[in-house]
Amino acid sequence: MTPGAVIFDLDDTLANRAAGLGKYASMLAQDFSAHLHSCSVSDVHAALLAADDFGSLKQARALARSPLWSAAPSENVLLDHWTSRFGAAATPFPGVIEVLQTLRRLRIRRGLITNGASAMQRSKIAALGIEPLLDVIVISSEVGVQKPEPSIFNVALKELGCAAAEAWFVGDHPDQDVRGAAMAGLRAFWVQTGSARDDNPPGTRLNALRDLLDYLHPL
Repeated sequence: MTPGAVIFDLDDTLANRAAGLGKYASMLAQDFSAHLHSCSVSDVHAALLAADDFGSLKQARALARSPLWSAAPSENVLLDHWTSRFGAAATPFPGVIEVLQTLRRLRIRRGLITNGASAMQRSKIAALGIEPLLDVIVISSEVGVQKPEPSIFNVALKELGCAAAEAWFVGDHPDQDVRGAAMAGLRAFWVQTGSARDDNPPGTRLNALRDLLDYLHPL
């Protein structure tokens, strides 16, 4: 059946978080160059990966204690830097624009559902350049509910004017995205681009986002 709409997760589905961390490491090295020992961006990137805790205060504290610094900024300064700058480092996976443009050409409506803070997630969307290709954007902090709750999927479906049985959802997280979408009645696709793994993968497995187009070939 041709879907009436395809809805996507953001982080590690459309946005390549690993690539974004690499770009952010360059920003961090440039913005705090006066505080660093002589070291390469790769050293900063390695320290960032070692501290990574999805932008938490714990991450900022670990990074502040790294041997990178000749004069370490405070954890609050580093946390503020992450909050204001990491979104701009968002980097799309290969095929993101192609997939969204193909769906638009086929007149299939396109949505996005993401958990997270509004300012951060909207800055990522802007950096990816995908907003003009989306009909609906639903961010958990803006609607007061988050994945995997079925109600957040229902918010997007209502805005898209599409029944759950006629919609597809594509995400990287087996529970938040794929099982959540399935519970809400959508056909779920699991794109294996993130760190989450599952011995009994739910939904239809995709190795890369472009693989979704294989399911549209009959069109």
